Amino acid sequence: MAGIGDNGGPPLVPPERPSDGKLRAAIIRAAIKWLIRAGLTAADITAPEVLIPLEIGIEVGSWAYPYIRAYFDGPKSLRELQAAANDPEPGYDIHHIVEQTPAEQDGFSSDRIDAPDNLVHIPTVKHWELNRWYETANDEFGGLTPRQYARGKDWAERQKVGRMGLIVVGVLTP
Repeated sequence: MAGIGDNGGPPLVPPERPSDGKLRAAIIRAAIKWLIRAGLTAADITAPEVLIPLEIGIEVGSWAYPYIRAYFDGPKSLRELQAAANDPEPGYDIHHIVEQTPAEQDGFSSDRIDAPDNLVHIPTVKHWELNRWYETANDEFGGLTPRQYARGKDWAERQKVGRMGLIVVGVLTP
């Protein structure tokens, strides 16, 4: 398949979904950021600096579209996110409100961790943002990361932290 500008070189974007998750994530994040910027400068659509990225976006879109479409979902109620956890689809992940591994390490049962009221259906890219939020020091938690703060806390406090993260990344309605 010829790449953009077809100068005989390889395509700028792989025509198939990359198997490397970090590369796939970087491409999807870049495509989302570009789409947002392009939307803000749509009046300039004939400019080469817009057309070339648009062509790249079309190539990426064949495998990244479900992730990009899901990213732009508006926030939903907790009930809606929990109900959708029964219907996995491309572009979405099933997320544990109370984080799975730390809860297991602190002795919570797998029945409680994997219970339907602890599972929500969220956009994959928002899930990545949520994981970054869990790993970032936060003044609301005394300078600890949310993950560090939740360590050793009871189930209700962990749920509170989990719901806060879902609100912060724009998945859960406040």
